[in-house]
Amino acid sequence: MKDMPTDSHCMYRAIQDQLVFSVTVESLRSRTAEYMRKHIDDFLPFFSHLAPGDSYSRDYFLSYCDDIVGSASWGSQLELRALSHVLQTPIEVIQADSPAIVVGEEYTKKPLILVYVRYTCNFGAHYNSVKPQEAGAAGGAAPRLF
Repeated sequence: MKDMPTDSHCMYRAIQDQLVFSVTVESLRSRTAEYMRKHIDDFLPFFSHLAPGDSYSRDYFLSYCDDIVGSASWGSQLELRALSHVLQTPIEVIQADSPAIVVGEEYTKKPLILVYVRYTCNFGAHYNSVKPQEAGAAGGAAPRLF
């Protein structure tokens, strides 16, 4: 497991760490927001980041997408879903207190693997990157996840 900085970009940094090509966190955020804007009807029914008294509105959702690009807003399952489509890759999220989830199961590539931790070290929700251990590092044993 590779610890990501606790700077509110951790989900994007964990994805970045998993990719075999070079991409910036800013680019991942931009591509995520762009995908969500273009597919608003796919995301709006699952959007739960509303302030008290707000109703589900396209304008509020589009403002949320602007925040993905223009701020250090935390990533959620919505952004993970968008990223799986952008990258055309499944993303598996391992959690200590819940079963693992996979978004983008329709893609046949090997999944990117993240660990989601909540309320550890007083920083709220956080993602780290996980990669299979190299066969040589495990003394020739089969690859394992750490």
